[in-house]
Amino acid sequence: MKKKAGQASAGESRGASVRNTSLAPVNYNSDKQLAVSKSEAPVAMVPEESTFEEFDYKSLGRVNNEKSSKPAAKKPAKASAPAKKTSSAKSEKTSKAAKKAGKKRKSLAPLFAVILGILIIGIGILAGLYYTGFFKPKIAVTLADGTSVEIKAEEAYAELMTDKFYQGIVIDGIDVGGMTKAEALAAVSATLPEKPMNVDIRLDLTTVVIPVDFSDAGFAYNTEEIVDKAFDLYRPTDANDFAQITECYNGVQQLKNAPATYETAYTVKIEGVSQKIHSVLDPLYEEYARVENAQLTEFDVDTCEFTVSPEKVGYEMDIEKTITDVKNLLDSKVYSGLVKVPMTVKEPELTEQMIRDEFGCICSVYTVAYNNSNRNNNINQACVNINGTILQPGEVFSFNGVVGQRTVANGFKEAGVILNGQVDQGLGGGICQVSSTLYNAVLMANLTVVERSAHAWPSDYLPAGLDATVDWPALDFKFENSSDFQIVIVTYFDWSDNTIVAEIYGKKLPDGQHIELESEIVSTVAPGDTEYVEDKTLPTGQSKTVRTAHNGTTAKAYKVWYDKDGNVINREEYNSTYYSPFPTRVAVGTLNPDGTYATFDKTTGEITSPIMTPTPTPSPTPVPATATPTPEPATPTPEPATPTPEPATPTPEGSGEGGGGEGGGGSTT
Repeated sequence: MKKKAGQASAGESRGASVRNTSLAPVNYNSDKQLAVSKSEAPVAMVPEESTFEEFDYKSLGRVNNEKSSKPAAKKPAKASAPAKKTSSAKSEKTSKAAKKAGKKRKSLAPLFAVILGILIIGIGILAGLYYTGFFKPKIAVTLADGTSVEIKAEEAYAELMTDKFYQGIVIDGIDVGGMTKAEALAAVSATLPEKPMNVDIRLDLTTVVIPVDFSDAGFAYNTEEIVDKAFDLYRPTDANDFAQITECYNGVQQLKNAPATYETAYTVKIEGVSQKIHSVLDPLYEEYARVENAQLTEFDVDTCEFTVSPEKVGYEMDIEKTITDVKNLLDSKVYSGLVKVPMTVKEPELTEQMIRDEFGCICSVYTVAYNNSNRNNNINQACVNINGTILQPGEVFSFNGVVGQRTVANGFKEAGVILNGQVDQGLGGGICQVSSTLYNAVLMANLTVVERSAHAWPSDYLPAGLDATVDWPALDFKFENSSDFQIVIVTYFDWSDNTIVAEIYGKKLPDGQHIELESEIVSTVAPGDTEYVEDKTLPTGQSKTVRTAHNGTTAKAYKVWYDKDGNVINREEYNSTYYSPFPTRVAVGTLNPDGTYATFDKTTGEITSPIMTPTPTPSPTPVPATATPTPEPATPTPEPATPTPEPATPTPEGSGEGGGGEGGGGSTT
């Protein structure tokens, strides 16, 4: 039967019990019991029958029971010495106490050895556990199958810090799991096209769509950026951040069930956007900005109807705004689309509908011509040449330029003209009545007269101051279309009543207004005495009046404005014309029968030299021989016919007009 620690066996001596208990004061802090009064006998400290509980040395480790049991038998004998002794006895007692203390120290040495051994063993165990990672921190992770396990954080971190992609990472459809970054970059780059798309930007100009040439666009992929981003997925950045390591480890495990996919993208490098837009729009800018009014392309002189070409709306492009819009589109990574070019609409001033609604006859003027066939032929020819002429805004009309030179080839005939201050015959006589009638129409249409000359004296067919003479090429009648719109000039001769009509068609005067002309003679001058001029074609003693007398005259012309109701709203003096006085002029014949010329008095017209007749020549004596045929009687030579001047018909101004000119003796201010 095993013994319990501190118990004595049945055959053991009591001394053993005493030895075992002699250490009790040390374990139970019994030094105070050793310091008792000197009067107490030492034997009282160790009674025969110990009352202390026996100490269990086995609880302290290894115990040498044999050494502790031997000296116990002698101690009671020493303790039973007499209480009172001599000084030598005291010294002996002190020596014994020292020996006893030494014995105590010897009895504690095994205890310390046991404790030290235990510590060394514990440290060894702890060191082994440390070096095997027993004390290293662990983390709880969830595997791909959902299992939760604990693994060392250090091992998890090392597993995550591989130089390969985790399984379950896909870039552009390529599984890069297990690849290095360089391998993944090469694999993904090999699938990317050099030119992934065409940059298709078009400009909408309302009426047409024009593409912009971006064929030189460059492309740059973000492949390296995506590879780096995919590689960094679930990579911890701190070995001591266990929460981060746990999250990353769990994420990597879940990649096995749900792969992470990445897509590369590209950016487009486009240079010179501004220049490209300008190259497209600049050539079109002027064309688009140009506004075209509706135009009168033809005029039917019979029906007085217009043929009209439609108007064109203008568009002013905002090129700089277009450049900004295209750049914004490209910056937003949109490389295909329609960019509307901002435009400001410029409306025309005249539309086809306005012409239909607002155009018509502005004014109409007529005069009555003489009943002279040649003269009227010339008038008709001039009207035909002018009729239907379309004049653009700002364009100048030239009578001579439109009618042309007065020649037979051009359809003109001889008729009465005023030449050198008297009536004569010339090609185109009479056409000044056309220019004068048109002059009045121009004033009533409120157009600007550029060039106009008055006749030598006032006409019969128009009031004084309202005539306009012409002469090729010296005198011309010109006017400008000073309106903002086209005008059409209509002229014709009505043979049924010998009337000349001049009309101006265009945009009518505003608010139903119209203009009428007035003339006022403000002064006259007597013509003076009759003039006599020589006419070597007339026989001596004959005469003819080649010019009637005309007073000198100053006349003023007025333009009077009327509203639609016939009320005068304005009256302005337009011009003042001065006509010089012309006395009667008589041509005196000076042709003598003998071919010589007589003299005459220029103040009276009387012949002052005798009329010379030719001397008769004697007839020769006939020679008798043969029968001479009887000559036919000589036909008497008639006297030259004296031309009779055309009477001055009381009609439009002056007694003559035409290609040779109508004198041009008047002046206009």
